[in-house]
Amino acid sequence: MALLNKIGHVLTADLTKDFKFSKKSKTVQGDELTFIDQLKKRRSIYALGRRVHYSQAYIAELIQAAVRSCPSAFNSQSARIVILFGDSHYKFWEIVKEVKRQEMPVQVFEGIEIKLDQCAAAFGTVLFYEDQTIIQQLQKKMPMSAEDFPVWSEQTSGMAQFAVWTALADSGLGASLQHYNPMVDQAVAAHFKIDENWLLRAQLCFGSIEQPAEARPDPNFQDRFRIFT
Repeated sequence: MALLNKIGHVLTADLTKDFKFSKKSKTVQGDELTFIDQLKKRRSIYALGRRVHYSQAYIAELIQAAVRSCPSAFNSQSARIVILFGDSHYKFWEIVKEVKRQEMPVQVFEGIEIKLDQCAAAFGTVLFYEDQTIIQQLQKKMPMSAEDFPVWSEQTSGMAQFAVWTALADSGLGASLQHYNPMVDQAVAAHFKIDENWLLRAQLCFGSIEQPAEARPDPNFQDRFRIFT
């Protein structure tokens, strides 16, 4: 809770009554976008900036709504989300940079630093955690499925990540998903006072799209599917 107060958003609060999402997205020509069109807008954008016209409160509530709409095994709701703006966002990437600097040769770090600076140049970061206390409780309650709950937890986190990423993309924001866990877990938890039972699974930096993603070829997509009748 100290972290939530620090960044100025109580992320567990209900959506405000006057906060309403547009029910229909439209293209410039006025045609309604399908759900698949919205999914296709989600791309890995690495050139991110801070030219964001939405308020921090709007973005925080958008992320909440996306996560709360995701399913979870046995309705465990094990996903835990930390949203970083401003100094907190910048500090997170400074922590990542310092940890990486200490654990690799200088010549290797120089390349990594460029990527980390790109992340730091973004508007904000979403940290995706999974509450291990919830998982352990379910394992005790249903021991026959104990080995499955960590797998289902990963699926829950993956759906939350995808939902948030797509919601941001649908709002015109770019994002890229990063995985500097578990190397940075301890330092990040210490600085932001994260619950020790929360396990970091991914980091999504987001902001204005300073350079669009390149075309993504998919020449062998038919090999990825099997259809039986």
